[in-house]
Amino acid sequence: MGVKTSGDPAAAIPGDAPEPPGLGDPGAVAAATVVITGVSGFLGQAVLRRLAGSPAVGRLVGLDVREPGFRPRDLQFHLVDVAGSDLRPLFEGADVLVHLAGVHDAIPDEELMARVNVGGTRSVLEAAASAGVSKVVLVSSAAVYGAWPNNPIPLTEDAPLRPNPGFPLGVHKAELERLLAEWSLARPKVTTTVLRPAFVLGARADHAVARLIRARVPLAVGGSTAPVQFVHEDDATEAIALAVERDLPGVYNVAADGWLTREELRALVGRKIQPAIGPELLERALKRLWTAGLLDFPPTGVPYLVHPWVVAVDRLRAEGWAPRHSNEETVLACLGGREPGSAWKAAAAAAGGAGVAAAGLVVAGALRRRSRRS
Repeated sequence: MGVKTSGDPAAAIPGDAPEPPGLGDPGAVAAATVVITGVSGFLGQAVLRRLAGSPAVGRLVGLDVREPGFRPRDLQFHLVDVAGSDLRPLFEGADVLVHLAGVHDAIPDEELMARVNVGGTRSVLEAAASAGVSKVVLVSSAAVYGAWPNNPIPLTEDAPLRPNPGFPLGVHKAELERLLAEWSLARPKVTTTVLRPAFVLGARADHAVARLIRARVPLAVGGSTAPVQFVHEDDATEAIALAVERDLPGVYNVAADGWLTREELRALVGRKIQPAIGPELLERALKRLWTAGLLDFPPTGVPYLVHPWVVAVDRLRAEGWAPRHSNEETVLACLGGREPGSAWKAAAAAAGGAGVAAAGLVVAGALRRRSRRS
């Protein structure tokens, strides 16, 4: 497995337990105890299924605020809020942490979202330090690069982090990366891996962008020619498993090879005719729906629908990972999944039955029909 050796006790914070011997050392245990936070989410469930059959994993511990649908017999599950509980007893004997927990779809309560995402990560890292884990895998997001007109195409891991202000997915993930970097400075022998996936899609994907795709809303804004990019849930899962089963220190982008043009995405989701709606009008419409609680895509996300933020995956490829699904296949897999949820249907109905949201929102017609219906 190659999990790294124990950290320097002198570098540990007060109350930290010494780190256990690494699994790559002679005489070390053969398999790791892996803690997965957010184990009941769609990606957490995929990771759980994958690691449950891994010879490198001996014991699995899952944490979440809801019961997991898939729950193998050897999973030690704890119903717990990572942001409001003492997690140290749950991490006893842990070797590896896979941190997936958090609020990933934006919510109007920004304070609550920050408490869960940022405060929860602090709590998880404190527990990991106390247990003396030898590896941390943080699943971040390519959104940390921000969507800007002067972004190179594609972005590499050496690009600066500059998430667009107010967009929680990018801002919070960048802060989590900062927290982990600060945490790891005191524990140089702990292997830390940061994965930055594009939007993860697939049949099981359950987040705002996946719901928009299933509602046949092309992620496009009038005048935008920026490419779009995704990663299949199976490919994202394999990247996480690789980081668990091998030492993979550093930062790695995770995405399908290449990208789609807006026209290609529009053809895939089935909307070939769409009014040219500018970003300002789109942002105003999203703000109204967001304020009314009818939409889970915030107006601060509009730049991600206008400007490029596609990434290169050469660094992860060099470690033996390769995406098995193209962008086209990933979108089609998502379209073959669940139908839009009730929250999306309510928003669409309130907007006059038109597709509202992530880019390609048919604002003009929607608002006219809404006005007539009122």
